[in-house]
Amino acid sequence: MFKDKNLIPIFIVVFVDLLGFSIILPLLPYYASQFNASPQTIGLLIASYSICQFLASPILGNWSDHYGRRPVLIYSQIGSCLGFILMALALHLPNPLMWLFVARVIDGLSGGNLTVAQAYISDITKPEDRARNFGMIIGVSFGLGFLIGPTLGGFLSRFGYDIPAYAAAILSFTSIMATVFLLPETQHKRDELRPKGLATYTRVFDYLSIRELRRLLLVFFFMTLPFALYVTMFPLFADRQLKFSAEQTGYFLGFIGLLGIIWQGGVVGPMVKRFGDSRALLIGLISSTIGLYYIVLVDVWWKLIFVALLFSFGHGMARPSLTSIITQSAPANRRGGVLGSVTSIESFTRIIAPILGGWIIAVHPTWLGWVGGTFFAVAVLTATGIKTVNTAAERE
Repeated sequence: MFKDKNLIPIFIVVFVDLLGFSIILPLLPYYASQFNASPQTIGLLIASYSICQFLASPILGNWSDHYGRRPVLIYSQIGSCLGFILMALALHLPNPLMWLFVARVIDGLSGGNLTVAQAYISDITKPEDRARNFGMIIGVSFGLGFLIGPTLGGFLSRFGYDIPAYAAAILSFTSIMATVFLLPETQHKRDELRPKGLATYTRVFDYLSIRELRRLLLVFFFMTLPFALYVTMFPLFADRQLKFSAEQTGYFLGFIGLLGIIWQGGVVGPMVKRFGDSRALLIGLISSTIGLYYIVLVDVWWKLIFVALLFSFGHGMARPSLTSIITQSAPANRRGGVLGSVTSIESFTRIIAPILGGWIIAVHPTWLGWVGGTFFAVAVLTATGIKTVNTAAERE
């Protein structure tokens, strides 16, 4: 799978990290619900991790430049491990809901695993191979993680909600051991021109001033917000609308992970090649729009299959197509910064989505479809007429 054997240790580290995270993600709303948490409180609980990660990631990235990738990665993994352990113990502590919040904050403040791992991959990879290696390591890790993780978490939940948290802690500890014994430190040059601290996020406003990019970044925002809404709020929707157990929700999310692998493995690539990025983007956004609107009609479990098919196919088409168009539209000397801004926008949507989603579910679960579908519809309207432009070098 890897031509460069040096990539195998970092793949193991990233995969095990994501596996632990994906075990917990679908179960958290159920865990909090047994402590009488409202949908709004559950939304804040999910957002607390994203808020802390949003603040910590650029700082951890800068630390990794200064102190090295390996020690900062170990720090991040230890934080995740402690967060999972505290999450498991919360069941047996007074005021367990408060301890769930503390556990997510600890995990979020140390949540630089992926940021540092990407920097590590960049250090040991030739520039011409970076895109392929990022896709291989991050893409495969996400695909397998979100296939196996929710399924395993769903199965373990039958023994109690603390058991999946202990399993995630064990996986996190395994990841620490893999980093300590398998991962050598890299030789890297510190980038003094890279934005520091919160400037990593605020620079997105600089790129919104570029006419060619403004529209594309808005499309990205209105595409990733409903996606985050769906991913974070699906367990609550399944619980309130269909009376799914945590186990059933985990199995269904594992099914969605399998669909993602199938689409990415053999369908999306040929279709994008045939239709081009612009049309593939529209096809994907329209499919996602229909999929989320269809949630309004879901009153039995089998109707969710249509939602999963349309939504996973649509996102699989739209995401890489839009990223490609953004990359082509960015001036060559600002391409890295633009892609960093894309990541910042996505981080921001992961904060907004659960907070908004908690209020939506409290009104009525099917409103998830109305609101999410409308955001996607705005993305469709904004993207209509976008053409795949020449590369920045050719344009200039």
